[in-house]
Amino acid sequence: MNRRSSSKISLFLMELIIAILFFSLASAVCVRLFTSAHILSEDSINLSNAVTWSQNLAEAFYGSKGQLKEMEKLYPQAFISTDDTMDKNTVILFFNAEWDLNAEGLVDASYEAILETERMSAQEAYADVNEYGVELVGDAITGRVAVIDLRGTTQVFSSIPDNNTRIIYTMPVDVYIGKEDQ
Repeated sequence: MNRRSSSKISLFLMELIIAILFFSLASAVCVRLFTSAHILSEDSINLSNAVTWSQNLAEAFYGSKGQLKEMEKLYPQAFISTDDTMDKNTVILFFNAEWDLNAEGLVDASYEAILETERMSAQEAYADVNEYGVELVGDAITGRVAVIDLRGTTQVFSSIPDNNTRIIYTMPVDVYIGKEDQ
């Protein structure tokens, strides 16, 4: 009887070990799923905010007809740089981790939005409509808006980088300004 009793106990212990192993594997899978869901949720929030701020900058660009000095009135905390010929311009906004505009710039900056513009002939900017017999006179201002994730890096961008994995969202902008009076 002692032998059967010890065999039943060892069978019970084996079942208990298998059950503990099963539950530990299941809990490891659940922890991984919760972690993945958290990361996906955070990426989704960042993409949503990046799209919103890109659209805000694009609308300000369109509303000011490409004149960045007018945009300076809308975003006084923006860093605006222009070259001597006023052909290439840049607007940079910094955001903290909660996507609030960061007036101090790099202090606690987690995200950066850059609007780069360039003045070019309208014929060149809108070359795709030339095949329809439309001839544009004057100039256009074209550019790009990009929102960049600065978290975990000390690098700050003064222009939109090419092929950077830190870019959350990018979109093109352009406005036809026509022929200016000389």
